[in-house]
Amino acid sequence: MTHSPAFAVAWYQWKGSTGGRGISKAPVVQAQAKHNPTERHADGSLTITYERTGRTSHYRPATAADVKEIMAENRARIDGNERLGKAVAEVLRAADVQMARWMQPMGSGVYVHTAGSEVSVWWWYSTEAEREASSTPWEEGGVRAQVVAALEVAGLRLSSSGTDLVLTTEGNPQI
Repeated sequence: MTHSPAFAVAWYQWKGSTGGRGISKAPVVQAQAKHNPTERHADGSLTITYERTGRTSHYRPATAADVKEIMAENRARIDGNERLGKAVAEVLRAADVQMARWMQPMGSGVYVHTAGSEVSVWWWYSTEAEREASSTPWEEGGVRAQVVAALEVAGLRLSSSGTDLVLTTEGNPQI
């Protein structure tokens, strides 16, 4: 029986389909490898094929320097995304867009959601009754068009995901 060499690995690094890099703790990657078909390479890297999706991920051992660099890149991306979200909300408030008002009756309005690698903008209803009783201010009431105009005038680049508007730091490096 042939065994792969044992590597003392604390972290693995991977590259995403959009070019971003990430790190995963070794026990997490090893657990995935235990339950999915896995190719173990001589350099200590692993290629895991996930049975449910058929997708593969390639994990390479990460040095302490790799972990530090990747964490700094990801922190910069998160901070940039947070700045973008705040800038979007500021532009919309300055354009007198009706913003969502949490925990208030009839507090529906535009919501700016910052998460992951993008900022999403959509209409948020404060209550289910309001959602059912009102027309759709986002599409039919022209709020979406008002938001698009305000963001474009401010020089921000955006795209659509369904009815939501999406902005990224890559598309808006000036922020």
